[in-house]
Amino acid sequence: MIDWHFYVQAAIAMFMITSPIDPVKILFFNTTIERQGRKRAPAALFVATVVLAILAGAALVGRQLLDLLGINLDAFSVVGGVVIAGMGFDMLNGGRPTRAQGRSIEDDGPSEESGLVMPLSIPLIAGPGAIVTIITITSQEDSIDTLLAAFLGAAVVAVASFVSFAYLGGLIAKLKPTATALLVRIGGLLLATIGTQMLLGGLKNFFGS
Repeated sequence: MIDWHFYVQAAIAMFMITSPIDPVKILFFNTTIERQGRKRAPAALFVATVVLAILAGAALVGRQLLDLLGINLDAFSVVGGVVIAGMGFDMLNGGRPTRAQGRSIEDDGPSEESGLVMPLSIPLIAGPGAIVTIITITSQEDSIDTLLAAFLGAAVVAVASFVSFAYLGGLIAKLKPTATALLVRIGGLLLATIGTQMLLGGLKNFFGS
């Protein structure tokens, strides 16, 4: 029998591993919606919905699907690390946005998924660590309680993501352009570091397993 402590632990674990209030993610969100000309609240709701769908899906069929497709989470971590590091270097150098950041927006107009799905929703928020964590939660016991705890954790992340991007992001967006540019470059450095760590960690686990 799973008690309420397990639900609380699941929610905290998912919040910590995804870190939706991370300033780096907020800065990336702000940069993306500014380039796409999107409204903050609908974009935040879109990200929250995508994150919830990914995590809930992982809780339901994550392990079975990965086994069926033969997908290795360590390899996924490597690819995700490359994408994130590339985005970070682009923000750091202040160059032209990559396709994931919205380069196609400049030529073809805004789309619903550019940047907000990949790499923000996945793998920055619902990345390999979050997927592994939520699959681990559901594997604790063959019970409906573990599935409900995983859903609770996914819901907490989704709500925190919406609040973070819709409200905290708005506060950061009110900063002066020079302060914002500095934060973007600092965020780019941190993003590149996160991506490199994910890449190296994935390589280490892949070849060490």
